[in-house]
Amino acid sequence: MERRFTLDLYKEYDKVNFYTIHFDGESDTEFDKFLSTFSSSKHLPDLQKILAVLKNLSIHGVLERYFRRESKMNDGVGAIPIDTSELRLYCLRLCDSIIVLGSGGVKPRTQRTYNEDPLLNDCVKVLATLDSLIKMKITQGKISMNGKSITGDLKFYIKQND
Repeated sequence: MERRFTLDLYKEYDKVNFYTIHFDGESDTEFDKFLSTFSSSKHLPDLQKILAVLKNLSIHGVLERYFRRESKMNDGVGAIPIDTSELRLYCLRLCDSIIVLGSGGVKPRTQRTYNEDPLLNDCVKVLATLDSLIKMKITQGKISMNGKSITGDLKFYIKQND
């Protein structure tokens, strides 16, 4: 199965632009789905921590110290927050001024890694694939990053197993 999506500008700040993934045929972006899923749940305190980190990022920049590294060392996939919260938001840090907000979910303390949960694993795999696709399109001259903006062909597709 092939899933098509675009990279959409979500919020623009003085130092940082937040982008998110919008799958074709879906009304909400991945980040909006994450917010609506957890805004009225028992995980609201964890969501508030994540939103506080995002506010801090919007002021100070998308610095590595605000993320828990996930996926592979050569991609920018990370999780917010880095404390003991069970709720995780997976993001793709492209540079100090550009971040892609993905989705996430609950990672119980009994699980060692995101790989143990199919939903969390999918969130990370989509962002890791997006990272490699962005790098490829930059090399091909189809995308450019300038300051806090990413421009060009921001349409992507990924193949997923059924």
